[in-house]
Amino acid sequence: MRSHFTGTLVAIFVLVGTYSAYQLGTGRPVFGQDRLGTLSDVELRAAAEDLTSRDQIDAILQLGVRPGDLSKTVPVLAKLATIYNEKIKNAADSSLQVIGAPAAEHVRPFMEENTTKGYRIACSALRSIGPGSKIFIEELKDLLRDDNPVHRKCGLYALQGMEDEAQPAMEEIIACVLDKDLNNQCMACRILENFGPDAIDAEAALLEVQKNGGPSTRGWAALCLGAIGPTSSDVDVAELLAKQLQPRDDGRPISPIEQQRVLTGLGYLGPEATKALPTVREKLDGKNQFVRGHAAFALWKITADADEAGAVFRKLLNDSTMANEAVYLVGKMGPDAISLAPAVAKSLKSSQPATRELAATAIGNMGSAAAAYQTQIKGLLDDKDPLVRMAARKAMQNLQAEK
Repeated sequence: MRSHFTGTLVAIFVLVGTYSAYQLGTGRPVFGQDRLGTLSDVELRAAAEDLTSRDQIDAILQLGVRPGDLSKTVPVLAKLATIYNEKIKNAADSSLQVIGAPAAEHVRPFMEENTTKGYRIACSALRSIGPGSKIFIEELKDLLRDDNPVHRKCGLYALQGMEDEAQPAMEEIIACVLDKDLNNQCMACRILENFGPDAIDAEAALLEVQKNGGPSTRGWAALCLGAIGPTSSDVDVAELLAKQLQPRDDGRPISPIEQQRVLTGLGYLGPEATKALPTVREKLDGKNQFVRGHAAFALWKITADADEAGAVFRKLLNDSTMANEAVYLVGKMGPDAISLAPAVAKSLKSSQPATRELAATAIGNMGSAAAAYQTQIKGLLDDKDPLVRMAARKAMQNLQAEK
């Protein structure tokens, strides 16, 4: 099951930014919390740090809208972004992203501590700030060359959020693809995935890991090779990834996670992976529901035909163990998933906030074709969970667009 925030922060980052503009333009409260609007900057920061407060998440999100003194607010958010509580961390991440580039300089004191703790706080914040963190690119390159694998991990974590601004560190990132630390290998691949075809210089390293790495790293290497796409080399990426989904010569099983990443790579290839369709369709009939869902999504990416994939998702949406994953993937199909709207809409009434958030986002991504679900989405505008309320607001905007 995907966690609240659905395994990626991008959508919620967009939501926070959208609602910041909404509040500034209309004067109406973004999170439905008028009482927080009366708090001073000092009181808002105190509420954000209060682990016992029922308003903590709202306060953290409000700091993204009205941060006040950045020299005091950014350190608070940076520390909260390292807390082992997903909702708190994600809310802090979101607010740092909304503040953006102006927040970066206020992270410097943590970086200049030159301690593991300082690097963790700084790099967590820089990842959230995103491309605006490019002023730290040389420091991050230094971290990737550090002898301490934890420090390399910190640098890689920060670079994950920097999109194309991380490309000046390409040489160091490629070196980390072959890192002795498997987690660092995976993190390097996550960065390369963002570069797409621009990561072509990493092809040789990725092919080495795809052939000889462990289950997790093989999967990430395959995903990145798919994201790079067809190359001028003699490597047939589609054929290579299709073979990776077949039983291994040494008899070792292929884990569901590795299969999911390979399927994601084939999806990135799109029509270029047509020759792999027989293998992808084999996975549609497999016993593992998780793999079936990602095979269906890859099928849609390759063929652009939602009907065959939709038949698989319709079954998965009715499976309580797979509903969240299925809703997440359906949401990425946008308007092509409109035939699945009735099944997705059932999740709007879930007792789990994560599920309601996912469902609202998926319905919203279907656009004006799903306008008939406005009444159900409106019911979530006053949801007890602030992240669900945000997803509902964004969904309403999408459903009402282009009418």
